[in-house]
Amino acid sequence: MEASKIKSDLRDISLLIAEDGEDIINIMDRTFKMLVKDIHLAQDGEIAYSLFTKNSPDVIITDLRMPNLDGKALIKKIRQMNATVPIIVISAYKDDLNDEELKMVSAVLEKPINFIKLVQLLDECIQGLNK
Repeated sequence: MEASKIKSDLRDISLLIAEDGEDIINIMDRTFKMLVKDIHLAQDGEIAYSLFTKNSPDVIITDLRMPNLDGKALIKKIRQMNATVPIIVISAYKDDLNDEELKMVSAVLEKPINFIKLVQLLDECIQGLNK
C-alpha cells in the first residue's frame, strides 16, 4: 500500500481489536503494532468491553461472532457509553447486522480480510475524528 494514500498519522491512535480467530488476531497484532501507538487484543466480547472501559481506544475493530459476548452485544454496550468512537466490523456474516445495527458502526469489512482495505478504513475513521 502506498503511504501517500494514508492521510492520517496512525501512530497517534490506540486500537482495540476483538476477534476470536487466533490466526487472524495474531496477524492483526503484527500488522497494527507497526502502525499504531497502542493495541489492545481480545478474543471475546467480555474481555473487549473490559479493555474498552479501561483504555478508551480511539478505534475499535470487532468480529460479530465471538464467545461470551458477541460483536453485536459489544457494539450496543459500547454505544451506551460512547456514541462516537469509530467501530469497524469484520465478519464473514455481515448480513447479520440489521439496519439499526449498521447505523451504530463506521464500516463493515467482509472476511477474508483485505488488510489494505482495513488500513484504509482505519484511516477514514481517524480522518472523521479529526474533523
